[in-house]
Amino acid sequence: MVFSAGIILVAGGICACAPLFKRVSQALGRALSVLGFAVGILVLIVAVDYALSLGFLSGAISDAVASSTSSPYLKYFLPAMILLGILLISRPIRNVRWASLLSLALGLLIAYFLRTFLPSIFTSTTVLVVVFLIATLAIYVLLRFVEDIFEFVGSVLAFPPIAIAIGLVNIYFGILFFSI
Repeated sequence: MVFSAGIILVAGGICACAPLFKRVSQALGRALSVLGFAVGILVLIVAVDYALSLGFLSGAISDAVASSTSSPYLKYFLPAMILLGILLISRPIRNVRWASLLSLALGLLIAYFLRTFLPSIFTSTTVLVVVFLIATLAIYVLLRFVEDIFEFVGSVLAFPPIAIAIGLVNIYFGILFFSI
């Protein structure tokens, strides 16, 4: 992988500034949002790798990241990078109701595995239906809470002035990485 942190930050910053480009072309704004989702995943992977000092992407992260304490401003790039990743990921999937889909799938899997691995206990279809309903409801309540928090944070970060500010800050940090 030949991407440096500077390139990732500049690309993510441009994708975060998609509300500016929507004024010029609606298709360009949508394309940047879709591209931003992939860049957001990459940004979060690099941020987690750097924050936890895992070293998996040491070739992908530029030497400027390793010496980020040399500049007084570069010590703030990691929180900005994490916000950028959350913004870019949450923008396209903010309105998807994934809690209901996951809870339904996990409820079915739980009922299936109980029927498969404990056939002597779960012989009745009624018991399996009750287990399915309880498991699905419990999982849905937990995931819906997470989905609500994610939707709130995503809507705050997707507010155009905030998104543009986050994008410009990350472009600035990307340019700082190129200058070191």
